[in-house]
Amino acid sequence: MGRIRFTIPIVLFLLGIAFAGCGAGAADMAFSESAAMSEPAMADAEAAAGQQATDGAGEPRQVIANANISLIVADAATALSGVEQIVTDLGGYVADMDLSKGRYESDVLRGSLTLRVPSAGLEEALDLLQALATDVNYLNVNRQDVTDQYSDLDAQLRNLRATETELLALLTEVRESPNAKVEDILAVHRSLTQIRGEIETLQGRKNLLDNQIDFSTIWVELIPDSVFRPIVEEPWSASGPVRNALRALVATLQGLLTALIWAVLYLTPLLLVFLIPLAVLIWLVRLWVGRRRRREESR
Repeated sequence: MGRIRFTIPIVLFLLGIAFAGCGAGAADMAFSESAAMSEPAMADAEAAAGQQATDGAGEPRQVIANANISLIVADAATALSGVEQIVTDLGGYVADMDLSKGRYESDVLRGSLTLRVPSAGLEEALDLLQALATDVNYLNVNRQDVTDQYSDLDAQLRNLRATETELLALLTEVRESPNAKVEDILAVHRSLTQIRGEIETLQGRKNLLDNQIDFSTIWVELIPDSVFRPIVEEPWSASGPVRNALRALVATLQGLLTALIWAVLYLTPLLLVFLIPLAVLIWLVRLWVGRRRRREESR
């Protein structure tokens, strides 16, 4: 009983100092998070951290690469199909899509997409996307080196897991002790719970970094080329319409004169050919009708 009462407070105090020195948490949580590490465990953790730094010297850099690209396309719907095919072929996916038709050009589709592609295929993806466009409005690639941040998270996780192991061993020792008190068990259990919470938080941050490192994000904007066409193709000038009007007037007068010539030289003889026999026929009919009427009157 005496040994238990003396060991647990001392161990918790030493672990509080060691864990606060590592800077793994806030000052008010440092004591509880490191409450059960013995001096040999601290030495092991420091050795592990040193070994980690040595081993990490030759590791590749951890880089987050993202890109922004604005594409001018002939048809946004056709380009959209091409973008989806590119992403699928590279083993990525479309994370977000926002497409709409223009306010003033209701039949013109435009919009933006957020793509996630394996970081190794970023350059290939950008080349294939540019091949879909008639022109590239802009292209921006950003790379952020997070190696130090990644290594720091790794080191903190190693230390926290080492602390967790020591706390588990201490919890087992306290529980197996015949003179153990409930408050002793609860004190170790609280420290263990806090350590595990810190581990989960740091592991979540590390998982997020892993995802950002393994998959690059590409923000793509699709703009139909009709948006970039000028409203007036050429500067307006009155001389053009005047010339066109005069040309139309001359063409109309020429047409009328041509019609008159055709009427005089072509239609008039044809009319005479048909009208003379018709006039003779009418004269003969009227002559016959007149004679018959006179005969009836003479009776």
